[in-house]
Amino acid sequence: MDRYQVLIVGAGFSGAEAAFRLASQGVRVGLLTQSLDSVMMPFLPPRPPFPKGSLLERAYDPKDPRVWAFHARAKYLLEGERNLHLFQATATGLLLEGERVVGVRTWEGPPALADRVVLAVGSFLGARLLIGEVEEEAGRLSEASYPDLLEDLLSLGFRFVEREGSVPETPSTPGYRVRYLAFHPEEWEEGTFRLKRLEGLYAVGLCVREGDYALMSEEGKRLAEHLLHELG
Repeated sequence: MDRYQVLIVGAGFSGAEAAFRLASQGVRVGLLTQSLDSVMMPFLPPRPPFPKGSLLERAYDPKDPRVWAFHARAKYLLEGERNLHLFQATATGLLLEGERVVGVRTWEGPPALADRVVLAVGSFLGARLLIGEVEEEAGRLSEASYPDLLEDLLSLGFRFVEREGSVPETPSTPGYRVRYLAFHPEEWEEGTFRLKRLEGLYAVGLCVREGDYALMSEEGKRLAEHLLHELG
């Protein structure tokens, strides 16, 4: 079975950015997403300025800023990186060897193995989506949360804080709010992105800090630079 140097769980702005940067520098990367139809999919059309040289910048086209067009360009760029394997699966828990994370279990069955695992799961841990009086278990419209992964992380002793985000109404979608869990600040090292409770485990994006598309992109790039330094 193939083993990645870095496995990233979540293909939003921070996870996809980190994967793109690492793969472009020769690192074997697995980028796991619950839905290939929502890879780097924004709620609203992104607006510059963007981090210089980022995937976010490369995927943006001022002549066609529609969210679906942006998503398609970003996915095309990711799939064009020969060191990057973009695949659809649902992570249900961490695989451990002692106190070190060596991959993730998946709902589909086959495990995904890696030397380092990054959780870039955004607003999908313990997520509750609210539209008016309606509440459902989702991290965004029509996208399920990670209940099994959350249960596994809780069983390992990880602590969380509750956060809430909101998405404005658009001509094609209703406005809504999302309540979700993010790792407690004491679980995470900002400088190294490490989740300190276990070796080989990192986190980036909304599951550790709040921010807009540009900040998430910048954080993904920063994580990639740190991992490149670690990998030598």
